[in-house]
Amino acid sequence: MRRPQDTILDTGSSDSQSINHMTVPVEEAFTEKLRELRTLKLFSWNIWFGGREITDAHAKQTAVLNAEEADIVFLQECFGTAGQQLGRSTGMTVAQQDYDCAVLSASPIRLLKTDTTSYATAALVQTRSGDVLAWSVHLAAWDYGPYRSDELPQNAREVFAQPGEQKRTAEAEQVLAETQRLRTELGDIQVIVAGDFNVPSGLDWAGEHRPALQWPATQKFLDAGYTDAFRSAHPDPVQAPGLSWSQIETLENEPRDRIDFIFVLGMEVISADHLGGAADDADAPADPGFTEYGGTAQHIPHQRENAFPSDHLAVRATIRNRE
Repeated sequence: MRRPQDTILDTGSSDSQSINHMTVPVEEAFTEKLRELRTLKLFSWNIWFGGREITDAHAKQTAVLNAEEADIVFLQECFGTAGQQLGRSTGMTVAQQDYDCAVLSASPIRLLKTDTTSYATAALVQTRSGDVLAWSVHLAAWDYGPYRSDELPQNAREVFAQPGEQKRTAEAEQVLAETQRLRTELGDIQVIVAGDFNVPSGLDWAGEHRPALQWPATQKFLDAGYTDAFRSAHPDPVQAPGLSWSQIETLENEPRDRIDFIFVLGMEVISADHLGGAADDADAPADPGFTEYGGTAQHIPHQRENAFPSDHLAVRATIRNRE
């Protein structure tokens, strides 16, 4: 493991202990430590063709992950070995079913075989708050719906009938079906499904700055009772649009939307945001859910020296067991 699991220290006969350089009663410190032990830090990130579009990508990816000290990392576009290399350089264990998606953990982890080989990896992670079923997913990328946003919502049926949209929905359904099967075998454990869904959310397309529209693949998780971590922490899509893809494409080239998600089942969201490089001009609106990394980023095709080595923002969330 990269770092030891947290434990509650035996306080002996002392009636106080030091927490964060502050002396507090033992009972309060004990309660705070229990709360900490129930907390997990999550980090989901599409690393963009394994890093081939960025100079010194592996070193930059490693720096990002080491700064986070996440308990579970969900990677997409590993392009074969990039996830394994990051596991070695960060001291995390890697579970990866195929070339694309990987789950990395600072604690023991076991790959779970599923019928989702090309687009999702499932793993059982033994965390300090109990076993967790963790999925890294990368749904089909073609027939991207926002390209036809000027036709919505009037032509929603036609847009949703596109082969890519149908494929994404089928993949989402399969992840949910496999989750149900695994929970039957493993018990009623908490679930995290994170990754690049290549589709927006109806929580963002809510009739304000976008038409009211429920995008099928993401709606499957909401209907199944999952919590969208980012939108739970930032419920107003106008104030915090969360445009995770792609800040380094110009608006003339690509529409921006929130297509990277962390969905959780059976856990409480404490905080969530996006991390990445800010666009290099005024075309990115202020967003309280965005945290800048590495300063100004350059648009494609001038992106190779960017400090943040991806065309996607990463999704971060802190979660804990429900009280």
